Amino acid sequence: MEDKKDQAPAQDAVNPGVIEQLEQEMHKAAPDNTAQRLLDFLVNNLKSIAAGCGVIILAVAVYAGVNHWRGRQAAKAADVLGVILIQKTEPKARVDALEAFLKDAPGSLRPTALLELAASAMVSKQYDKASTAWAELEGSSDANLKVVAGIGHAKSLLMSGKAPEALTLLQALKTKSPAAYDLPITRQLAVAAEEAGNKKAALDAYTELATKADGASKPYFEFKANQLKAKS
Repeated sequence: MEDKKDQAPAQDAVNPGVIEQLEQEMHKAAPDNTAQRLLDFLVNNLKSIAAGCGVIILAVAVYAGVNHWRGRQAAKAADVLGVILIQKTEPKARVDALEAFLKDAPGSLRPTALLELAASAMVSKQYDKASTAWAELEGSSDANLKVVAGIGHAKSLLMSGKAPEALTLLQALKTKSPAAYDLPITRQLAVAAEEAGNKKAALDAYTELATKADGASKPYFEFKANQLKAKS
């Protein structure tokens, strides 16, 4: 008896009462001849279709297995990134290691790795690499990260002697960023404008900073604004 059970086809395991009930309900629902032909096919093949549910279950299991594998790979990648950040303390060596890591980095770890790469490249004066990393981060869906990346990108351009490009980037960034970022963006904009030789943009930026800023930096912004006024 046990052997016969083992050799029974998969569809025999489907509850006959369930199939009979489905057949009755499907016949009741048939609206016309065209639908009836389709229903007849489904009813005639209901057992094999029901048996095919095993394929669906298998597919779900495979999908779950892939997700588990991806989770394990992401965990391993996180460990690798952690080792890089602990062991690679020299900026250039860290940049090289992070560039290698990013070639196959999981999407969830890319922003962190890119931020570390951008920061290390700035410290090691590899401004082109920093600029590339910042530019990718500007495509983030996180609004705060987009602004921080924009400021960082502008800084890297400015440090590499591309003040006009930095100014253009900051002017665009200021128009679409939350008000909370006005002062840090304007500070960068003032420096970029002055470096680019755009006296009007620099004067406007320093005047705004002198009006809105508080603390020890306020006198400096006032001085810069008055200096630029005298030159204009």
